[in-house]
Amino acid sequence: MYQNFIPGQYPSCFRGDPPVLSYIWKKRVGESFSPPRIMHSHDEISELLLVIEGSANYTVGESQYIIQEGDIVAIGAGVLHDEDARLTADTTMVAVGLRQVRLIGLPDGALVDAATCPVLSLGDSFPVFRSVLDTIHSLLNDNGEQYAETCQFLMAGLVSLFVRLYQHNAESDAPSGKGEQFVGRIRQYIEAHYSETISLPSVSRALHINPYYLAHIFKEHTGYSPMQYVIRLRIGKAQGLLMYTDYPITQIAGMVGYDNSSHFNAMFTKYIGMSPGKYRKKFRSSKGGK
Repeated sequence: MYQNFIPGQYPSCFRGDPPVLSYIWKKRVGESFSPPRIMHSHDEISELLLVIEGSANYTVGESQYIIQEGDIVAIGAGVLHDEDARLTADTTMVAVGLRQVRLIGLPDGALVDAATCPVLSLGDSFPVFRSVLDTIHSLLNDNGEQYAETCQFLMAGLVSLFVRLYQHNAESDAPSGKGEQFVGRIRQYIEAHYSETISLPSVSRALHINPYYLAHIFKEHTGYSPMQYVIRLRIGKAQGLLMYTDYPITQIAGMVGYDNSSHFNAMFTKYIGMSPGKYRKKFRSSKGGK
């Protein structure tokens, strides 16, 4: 017989209470309502995203990653992230939204240090994460109110396990040097002015950076040209407004930087695969929308 005992005292990874589970969603890209959710962020919610099968092209913050089965992605509150539909046709993912994330040694809302890679390959721990998340998803589907407390405790344990694994296994993937400083400045400018008339020359003039160097260094670090980044940011913001507000589509177009609603409709359809109106209707009729 083998026995293991829990120590009477042990260090916690949480500063105070554990995070609060806000939602869980599971989707297979290409089925039901599952268009890509492109450039967006959550001000008060952090996310852990587990790839169950397939692969995806995912951007978190300033860097782009190829994520695949067994990877988990940590997205802090307020961090821009972007799902590219081109590589996700057969991908199944499950994600949890967490409020009140306060981990030892990290700012509020952060799941990993900003200087480290947000993608962790779980290896032998993948079945554990998949099983616990499947259990949470199933319990909430059956009777969310009855099992809410159970799911909160299960999620707190999973976050704790993630933190321990990350501390032992994650390697720094932070870009460094002068180029990274430029990219940070470019991103900040775009994110502050995306709803205005913006172009490569206007960005380069505002930041006093040669436009050719600006375009080269930005794409090298992010995987997108500056104007592709602008478009994805605009469409991502529009998705959020379509899902969670009742603003008319023409007003949303103006809010995200398009003075021509026809152009907005065309760009939205190109990147999402359906018109803004259809996207809003499908989201609101879908139980799986978040």
